[in-house]
Amino acid sequence: MRPVPARLTAAVASAAAVSAVLAAALAAGFPATSYGVTLSAELLGAVAAGLGVVALAQLARLKVRAGPGQATLAWGEAAMVVLCVNLPPALIPLVVLAGVGVSHAVLRVVDARAGRVRSARDLLYSVSALTVAGSLAVVGTVLVQPVHDVPLTPRGIVALCAGALVYCAVAISLVAAHVATTRGGRPAAVAVELLRGKLLMVVGNIAVGLIVVWVCFTDALLLLLLPPLLWLLQQLYASRIGDREERRTWHEFAEATRDLNRLDVHGTADAGIEGARRLFGVTGARIALADGTVFGAVPAGTPVVHALAIGAVAVGDLQLTGLGRLRPRNQRMLDAFGDALAAALHDAITQDELRTMSERTTYDAVHDPLTGLFNRAALLSRGNAVLRRRGPDDPVAMLLLDVNDFKEVNNALGHAAGDEVLRVIAGRVTEAGNAGDLLARLGGDEFALLITDLDTGGADLALAAAVERARKLSAQIAVPMRVDGVLLSKEPSIGVVVAAAGEVDLTELLRRADIAMYQAKRAVQPVAWYDAARDDASTDRLALLAELREALNTDEQLTVELQPAVSLAAGAQQITGVEALIRWKHPRRGRLAPGQFLPVVEASELMAPLTRWVLDRAIGLASSWRRAGLAVPVSVNISARSLLERQLPETIGDLLARHRLPAELLVLEITETVMLSKSPVIDDVLLRIRRLGVQLAVDDFGTGFSSFTVLTRLPVQEVKIDREFVAHMIDSPTAAAIVRATVELGLRLKLRVVAEGVENPDQRAALAALGCTSAQGFLFHPPLAADRLAAVLRERRQVQRRHLRAEGAG
Repeated sequence: MRPVPARLTAAVASAAAVSAVLAAALAAGFPATSYGVTLSAELLGAVAAGLGVVALAQLARLKVRAGPGQATLAWGEAAMVVLCVNLPPALIPLVVLAGVGVSHAVLRVVDARAGRVRSARDLLYSVSALTVAGSLAVVGTVLVQPVHDVPLTPRGIVALCAGALVYCAVAISLVAAHVATTRGGRPAAVAVELLRGKLLMVVGNIAVGLIVVWVCFTDALLLLLLPPLLWLLQQLYASRIGDREERRTWHEFAEATRDLNRLDVHGTADAGIEGARRLFGVTGARIALADGTVFGAVPAGTPVVHALAIGAVAVGDLQLTGLGRLRPRNQRMLDAFGDALAAALHDAITQDELRTMSERTTYDAVHDPLTGLFNRAALLSRGNAVLRRRGPDDPVAMLLLDVNDFKEVNNALGHAAGDEVLRVIAGRVTEAGNAGDLLARLGGDEFALLITDLDTGGADLALAAAVERARKLSAQIAVPMRVDGVLLSKEPSIGVVVAAAGEVDLTELLRRADIAMYQAKRAVQPVAWYDAARDDASTDRLALLAELREALNTDEQLTVELQPAVSLAAGAQQITGVEALIRWKHPRRGRLAPGQFLPVVEASELMAPLTRWVLDRAIGLASSWRRAGLAVPVSVNISARSLLERQLPETIGDLLARHRLPAELLVLEITETVMLSKSPVIDDVLLRIRRLGVQLAVDDFGTGFSSFTVLTRLPVQEVKIDREFVAHMIDSPTAAAIVRATVELGLRLKLRVVAEGVENPDQRAALAALGCTSAQGFLFHPPLAADRLAAVLRERRQVQRRHLRAEGAG
């Protein structure tokens, strides 16, 4: 409990002193007023009786809760009614001061014997507050009507009631201020709570005072009947207040014990201290646990110690000061509260221990115990999460570090020295890392560093940045260190790999970095980077095949884009055919072109279902265009692996029949190297396909060793000039000669000749001058989605019709 502020005590004491001095001056007749008092034996007897009335009124006290503290209710209103009638107004403040002072001195002695210590400042405040209340009550009574030494009239009764109410209001206000400043809370709330508890008592006190006055005016012997009546009334007050306090106390007990249900020790202890203050009105409380931990301020004075235990298990102590002597009921409440607090603290301690164990277990599960870095499991889980958050094309790098000849340290200096070397290296790698890096010790003398803040300007720049980081890290690790008094230097071998975040997972990155690291060791170099050409076993290929298998079973990832071939005849602009190009919208790797996955697929059993998927989609689209009056041949690239499938002709025949597409509207593009194959299976498959009426085209013509031989070996209908020759035909005589020879040969053999990769008007003009049939490239159209191509076909048909109408009109 905080002491009463000195400024508040001084203010109230000063007011009491002023009222006492004024009363004394009035009583002495100086200055001469109508309130001057003439001493007589009768007056002295009345003063003595008044002192007794005031003292008894204060001694017959009842304790009540007031906010977070306690207050006492007495018979002060009854005493004021009696004093105002039987004593001159000037003497009443002095009598109240003396009577209250005597009663509180007695109460202080009683409290001290019960172990409750009241400070001198507290005593001064209480006496001063009641003196001020008594003085203002006299003023309030006199203002309505003087009642001393005059017959009592109805107005006089009103004056007495007004004075008693003034006394009650002032006393409650000053007590509320005392409680609020010493125990906390708002003065207004405490005052309202006190008034609710005393309302019945105020009415009873005023009635008792008026009865005493009436008895004094009628027959003083009747006063002998008052003690039993007052005792019964006191019991009634005590019972009513006791019932109210009992309900409130048990309600607060329920709230206090409910507040103990916390999951942490500190919160439970704080709730226990606050609950003890509210329930028992103590001046100080603290909790000392069995492990020596103390919560709460050290109580002043000699505390009452209540042991906290669960069965035979000691939890700690609850130490309270200002508790005083407890009644059996309050002792039972303290025991019950102590048991609840002990159980709550025991549970909270257990929860804290379990939480600590869980946190330690969780930490140990993902951290290396020697260096405190992440372990392999944490690197894999957190690293994969980092990759998923990056864009599929964002470059990431993995640096895998292995300390060269680390066993020498263990053999020469012992394992403790080896552990110290690893800790030093871990610290240096950590210092060299950036905020977004992920660092882990994989085990032994291997460390891994995942870097995500690389330059996005291209793969070469990203690799250069990662290699530079690795070289700086190698130099930093190689700085000499002193271990067990020995100066030594350990150099690492670091493997570097850079890849797009959408292409790999952490396992694949580590595998590639491991390959690069061993390349560095074999070459006796500090740093080496991953070279896919030296990697014979790529888990990424296996993952790609699994993902393609899943894509074939859905309609959301694989798509077909179509690139038109345009006639080069003067003024024609007619679309002579379209080439079907597969695209893969990979959910993690992003958009994949055929060159990024077909080489892997061709070496697997998925080539046949993928080929069937492309054929089905291309034939279906061509059939829909034909039904719309937009018939145009569709070309599909067929690999050598597909031509080794003996059932390919039957597959093509079934698809043509199902989609009702004439066979001549399907063109299979086959590279010239496949055309020249000596395989009897391929020859048989091509022959059977040609019997269906399907057209054959030689793709990438001019890149083989016997390009012209293929045109005579198999019945083909179309030749496609490789884009490399087309790209250089303007500035390369050799490329121009090859293009010219191909076009002339195709024309003589009555074959369609299509130039691939036409990008500018000069190339188009040169090809048209040579007599090339058609051209394909971004100069005309990029690969288009199916709906966009259909719109282009409709537009071309309308242009062609307008052209024909114009010619007919001419």
